[in-house]
Amino acid sequence: MKTKLTLPGLILFFSISLWAQNNLPYLGQTPPGLTALRFPPDSLLATNNWMWHGSPVFTYDGLEMFWTEYSEPTAGTYKLEIFTMRVENNNWSSIQRPSFADTSYKENNVLFIASDDTLYYYSDRTTSFITQVVRTTTGWGQPQALQIPLPPGVLYGNTFSVAKNRDIYVDLLDTTTNDGNIYISHFQNGNYQLPQVLGPEINSGYGEFCPFIDPDERYLIFASNRPGGYGGQLDLYICFKNEDQTWTDAINMGFEINSTAAFFPFVTLDKKYLFFTTGKPADIGYNPYWISADIIDSLHLLVGIDKAGKSSEQLKLYQNQPNPVRNQTIFFFDLDYSGKISFEIYSLTKGRIRVLFENKFFVKGKHSIVFDASELPAGIYLYKLTSSVGDIVTRKMVVIK
Repeated sequence: MKTKLTLPGLILFFSISLWAQNNLPYLGQTPPGLTALRFPPDSLLATNNWMWHGSPVFTYDGLEMFWTEYSEPTAGTYKLEIFTMRVENNNWSSIQRPSFADTSYKENNVLFIASDDTLYYYSDRTTSFITQVVRTTTGWGQPQALQIPLPPGVLYGNTFSVAKNRDIYVDLLDTTTNDGNIYISHFQNGNYQLPQVLGPEINSGYGEFCPFIDPDERYLIFASNRPGGYGGQLDLYICFKNEDQTWTDAINMGFEINSTAAFFPFVTLDKKYLFFTTGKPADIGYNPYWISADIIDSLHLLVGIDKAGKSSEQLKLYQNQPNPVRNQTIFFFDLDYSGKISFEIYSLTKGRIRVLFENKFFVKGKHSIVFDASELPAGIYLYKLTSSVGDIVTRKMVVIK
């Protein structure tokens, strides 16, 4: 959504009490389940003067928030400014600038990785694009630019994420195509190494941006404009780390997150919530939304089911048609032998939700099944075909509304 912005977000800086304050975590907002909710109270929604540029980032206890505002003070110029609030004297404070912020630069992508004492953020300073600042007993110290070498043929993006071991995942822009790819810069012997582009499980040949790495590197969430998404711009995708340290293939995080495009993912330090930024029809510009981080575990479950179901030569399962589906769809499969077959459908959030048949006898040959998906919520599903001799095959189905 393109919005004309004329005044800087600084107008909020002077607001003292814009809503009924309290001392509850996450601004006292009602926590979400597996339905994405718009996060900020009305007083912090994007306006014609500014919009959110990224998700809010909280300390572990949820009682201190940092975020970035995008504004266009004059035609052809824009600003990225970091703001903060925290619980003080048993109430959420007014909006402030953190002491480390420097308005002479564009700054965003504030990030904690495992504790509240070290904060990273993007700054377009000439010395580096990632800055680190450490909190002491007397407040934030002096910002320190991280020295990360830049590979030939790429430019700095403006989003990154940091693992507990201090490895950095970053989007870098191809100077020829301007498409983004996600790289990793390993932290070794006190220095950052030349960033290495991640493999085809993550980078698709289209644009990949906004990486978020789980601090323990169990999963990587990122935005991509590859074909097949829901939002028509950038959708969020997720990869999981295998036991051999390779990555699973990226999967779309589903309609609930990506229906209107999504980017800037961030999982809270307590690992309870996933934040992302989008612009829904009721929004002016972009606002943050949040959803229970249980959706990540649900996607991991589906990846495991899918990975276990691609081993059969005698049992062939084809893509349902139509897909995506609103109402009725047809499943197709082939048997190289006569035998008993089971057919199950798995939900992203609830596990197995349908057993179309169990140990039903089918003769050798081609078969089809008509299924009414109209009562299923929008999202990604897996359907699994299992034979009595242990052959298993799975495929994904997308339900839209």
